[in-house]
Amino acid sequence: MRKYISQQELNDVMENFISLAQTMMIFGLTGMAGALISIGMVIYLKVKWLLLLEDILDDGIRFYSLNIFLAGQGVLQYATVFLSSFHAKRYGMLEKRNDVPKHVQRLFIFTFFVVITSFLLMILSFIILENYIRPE
Repeated sequence: MRKYISQQELNDVMENFISLAQTMMIFGLTGMAGALISIGMVIYLKVKWLLLLEDILDDGIRFYSLNIFLAGQGVLQYATVFLSSFHAKRYGMLEKRNDVPKHVQRLFIFTFFVVITSFLLMILSFIILENYIRPE
């Protein structure tokens, strides 16, 4: 025997679907906007502060300031050095990181959190899309 759903039940399902789709779009667009902002922040940090950090922390070895892709990796690595004494000790920068001005450290840490948050929002949007919007 076939069971039919009422118009009210159909409306409820559609409202839930629409709100889920809107949430997915908001997460995705916010994640992409954060990614664009973080690219701009990486460019700013590369131009303004990355050479100083390479002089202080890496004894003048210019690796992360070669191009924008390596600058992104360098920003994330230096942020982990500023956030975690374990990573700073592991990279041999525990004492050297105190020579970097605090406002520069905060810029790198803020960029790190923007990158991680943007990545998580985009992944969450993809998970919602694949599991709830387009279940196969």
